[in-house]
Amino acid sequence: MHRTFGLCTLAVLTLSACDTAATEAQPAPGSMQTDISVDHEPPAVSGQSFTATQVVAGYYLPQDEVAIGSISLDHISVGLDWEFEEYQSGSPDAFTPLAVIFEDTSSPTGVGELGNTYYEVNHVLVPDEYAVSDDGLAFSGTHDVMGDFHFDGRWNMADVEQMQAGYPEQAQSALTGTLTLGDVVFEDIVFQGWLGD
Repeated sequence: MHRTFGLCTLAVLTLSACDTAATEAQPAPGSMQTDISVDHEPPAVSGQSFTATQVVAGYYLPQDEVAIGSISLDHISVGLDWEFEEYQSGSPDAFTPLAVIFEDTSSPTGVGELGNTYYEVNHVLVPDEYAVSDDGLAFSGTHDVMGDFHFDGRWNMADVEQMQAGYPEQAQSALTGTLTLGDVVFEDIVFQGWLGD
């Protein structure tokens, strides 16, 4: 799996904090926020486990906008099995195998090495606890700007296999799940699988 996209993204992620007011529970127009009660309790995730026997590594891009104010979900990045092993072993040089990337679309833009436009302010959410299995992906954590977050999703393994074979156009619904950011719940988000350039 190529890491160009991930490395370019992570290179820009040593970023300035933005006004926390931008993350107040006000979903952006057109986003997929649902009417679930703020009392909604996402399923608990405990510890860090990776038990997937099939390759699920890649980038998962939401098909529809998922945003609070100007802060918009760009993708979920999932690593390879050995990257999870290194990370869980506490290796100081270990690559972070699971991250959720948000962009602040109100921030200035730049142009990357591949000619892609990116936002200069991004937020990388690294889960404290996660479970990756052949059934799905669940994680939770806390971010200094975004606050508490939780995700619970299920793979469409047929689409994941198409992504791994290099056919992202056949991986339109590789992952479906519910994301909770503070009191805001985004239900049934559909993610396209992509390996990067």
